[in-house]
Amino acid sequence: MQVHTYLAESVADAVSQIRETLGPEAVVLNVRRLPAEGLARLWKNPQIEVLAHVPQKITTPLAVDAPVLDEVQVRALAELRAETAEIRENIQRPVIAASDAFTDADSRADRSIPNEGALAHVDGCEVTDLPAHTGDWRIGSLLEQNGLLPALAESIVAELCEKHGEAAPVSLADEICFVRQVLSARWQNPPTTVIGTHVFIGAPGAGKTTALCKWLAQVALVEGHSTAVWRLDGVVANTAESLSVFGEILGVNVERFASADGEMPDVDVLFVDLPGVIYSDANAVAQLSQRIKTLPHAQVHLVVNGAYETSLLLAQARAFSKLPITDLIVTHLDEETRWGKVWNLALGINCPVRYLSSGQNIPGDFVVASAEQLFSRQFPNKTSNLDLNTRQRA
Repeated sequence: MQVHTYLAESVADAVSQIRETLGPEAVVLNVRRLPAEGLARLWKNPQIEVLAHVPQKITTPLAVDAPVLDEVQVRALAELRAETAEIRENIQRPVIAASDAFTDADSRADRSIPNEGALAHVDGCEVTDLPAHTGDWRIGSLLEQNGLLPALAESIVAELCEKHGEAAPVSLADEICFVRQVLSARWQNPPTTVIGTHVFIGAPGAGKTTALCKWLAQVALVEGHSTAVWRLDGVVANTAESLSVFGEILGVNVERFASADGEMPDVDVLFVDLPGVIYSDANAVAQLSQRIKTLPHAQVHLVVNGAYETSLLLAQARAFSKLPITDLIVTHLDEETRWGKVWNLALGINCPVRYLSSGQNIPGDFVVASAEQLFSRQFPNKTSNLDLNTRQRA
């Protein structure tokens, strides 16, 4: 990653420099104020230092070709698979519906997920260590180990069996390619509209203010939109002083109170930061709902801590589902190796995931969520190693 450093007198100057050299796809990594030294500080305004780079485009790895078989081997393998499929047709095996993963998740707490150490990633592991789900597909167990709920993994394997047959491909790499297609088809694309009002809500410790600051840096520095921020109180006071400090660095106006007359600021983008609400406090959630109603036509972003266990994430999503949530922002992903957990949110609630955030540094890592972003983290270009782990089914 090549990082570029820019010194500017103002936000507008920084935006101009970044756009001229890196273009609209640039991502801001860090912003800090450089005070003038010595007597110069009496008449010279402080500069800002901006670090930015252009992220590499994610490319979908090509499927690994299965081993070349001669005509006799191909015929024998086809006959064996046909016989296996015929036998399995006589075996009735219930398949858990995807929706059951969330309505009955607690009752499945006794279902064990394979040890992460057994196959935390595909590299260096024996494929035979993967227990098969429906048919002889191994990808279901791999998805479970990466954080996906067992019921969802079974529903995905069931769809793979329906589309490609219960006899899985010889290569695990081919199974991964097939599951990419299934999951991509289930992915919900979030809204892309930036102009307007954006409200950040979530439980205490979810990282709302940090996510807001990261997005604010992108909107103000890279995209060049006029912005303003409201740091409002809720059931408790909003003590996020860091937001006001960051706004001062960027030259963005941060107000502690909304306009008394309900008038919205004349800017392209208004970010509204609200204090965290304990999701199990029904009264606090109800008051939060009333506060959101005073901000008409706002996009409401539910921020969740991706390092939390899936049961807690789903409980929070259910509690806040009474609010007009537009999409989700998943944070703290630098503290979680099982990014497959994000699929439980993407598939389990009727709400798309918009951003993935890692680290506490501002701006830091803050990327648009997509199926490919998750795939690149779950299966990072391991196709050559996958081929080494390919096993023949006799």
